[in-house]
This record gives sequence, structure tokens and C-alpha cells, in this order.
Amino acid sequence: MWSSCLVLLGFLAVYFPFDSVFIPLELQEKASPFDPTPMGIKPEWYFMFMFQALKYIPGTILGMNGKVIAILFFGFGALLLLTVPFWDRWSNREQNHWLPPTVGYVVLAFIVIFTFLGYLFPGH
Repeated sequence: MWSSCLVLLGFLAVYFPFDSVFIPLELQEKASPFDPTPMGIKPEWYFMFMFQALKYIPGTILGMNGKVIAILFFGFGALLLLTVPFWDRWSNREQNHWLPPTVGYVVLAFIVIFTFLGYLFPGH
């Protein structure tokens, strides 16, 4: 029964596309990916720190686009945080080391500060 419903749904999706049957072709203007973000639009709270940090990045860093470097930095930071359990070898010897908690505190402070800046000063 599931297979037959899936085949029927696939048939309907291929031969009767949703937008050409039920929705008029043009409801509004098509969005352009190159237009700037309209004023007043904010991201969700869990992306606010990145959104706000991008406002403080200069346009060019060492001859490269500053926004691209910032996004690569955020990606590298996320990768670094995912690898924390693998480079915390001191916990195997039941020793506390200052590096992993310090990195965590710095990242947490960065996220909290820039999130609050994004909500308190949305235009800056």
C-alpha cells in the first residue's frame, strides 16, 4: 500500500506540478539573491551572533572578501568545537587542563555578547 501511494504521489508530482495547477504563476516579484537584505529582517536567535559579527568585519581582509573569510572562520570554529572531545587527552589521565574550558568560555562569551549586541543595537 505504501509503495503504491508513493508511486501515485511521484506520478502526480511529475505530470501535474503543484505550482502550475494550484498556484498562479506570479503572486509577487521574484526574489533576487543579489539584492541587499531589507531593513528590519533579523535571523533566528541561534544565528544572531554570526549576523552581528558580520557587521563588524571590514569589506576586504588581505585582499580577499572579508565576509567570505568570516564565514570560513565560523565554519572552522564549528569544526574545532566538534573536535574538542578528541583533543582533550588530559581527561584520560584524570588531570584538568586549562585549555578546553578556556576555549569554551571564550566561544560562549563571544556568542552571548554578539547575540545581545544584535538585539540591543540592531542597526549597528
